[in-house]
Amino acid sequence: MTFDIVILSYAKTKEHKQITEKCIKSLMEAKNKVKVNIIVLESYDPTIKYKDAKNVFYQQPVFNYNNSMNEGFKYAKNDYVFFCNNDLVFYDGWADACYQVFAMGYESLSPYCPTSHKHNKDINGNLAGTGNYLIEGYQVGFHVAGWCIGVDRYMFERIGGFNEAVRFWYSDNIYAEQLKLEGIKHALVCNAIVKHLDYGSMTLKTLSRGEKTQLTSVQRKKYDNEVRRLWNVKTKEILHGRPKDASV
Repeated sequence: MTFDIVILSYAKTKEHKQITEKCIKSLMEAKNKVKVNIIVLESYDPTIKYKDAKNVFYQQPVFNYNNSMNEGFKYAKNDYVFFCNNDLVFYDGWADACYQVFAMGYESLSPYCPTSHKHNKDINGNLAGTGNYLIEGYQVGFHVAGWCIGVDRYMFERIGGFNEAVRFWYSDNIYAEQLKLEGIKHALVCNAIVKHLDYGSMTLKTLSRGEKTQLTSVQRKKYDNEVRRLWNVKTKEILHGRPKDASV
């Protein structure tokens, strides 16, 4: 069994490049029966290459996180694909634990971070990492950890990939809505340990105030409008049957 690992990278500085390199190193060194096929989408410089990975240069006129992940999916070739930030550390057994959950029939999941999930409760009061190794739900930042999402490729193709209506903030929120629309269960896998170092703010700090605003708070209205549209389409499907030209 092999997992495809899609990683986004923006190596504007030496430090940014090292973050991606450390992520790849942890993937290669983590002990698992499941193997990994690493795909890095570098968006800063086409000459930048990473050892132990398939290197793809992908630069957009206007950055869109979900669009980049959908582009990375084109290079995936295995049944299970993980979409990842570059600021992650993968621990022994993480992939094997995730594979067991896929084998149970789940088509979407996120691993557990000992930092961001520590003392973090979901809306039902479940505390990650304190007994239940599997917690179902769609709460973003808890069940749906946008920094690492694993999918069954056939489910992912069925829903049309990640919705690209938002550019950066709310990318994981809109994915959670896609899952709910189609009745697809998502689970937090608490015995799959992947530490999120949360260096995302480093990239944001390199942007102007206007660019930051466009990628963050401005996306809320786009998210709200798209969610409303998606659910309106779904309601019409339920009431009248799926239109031939409907696309979610």
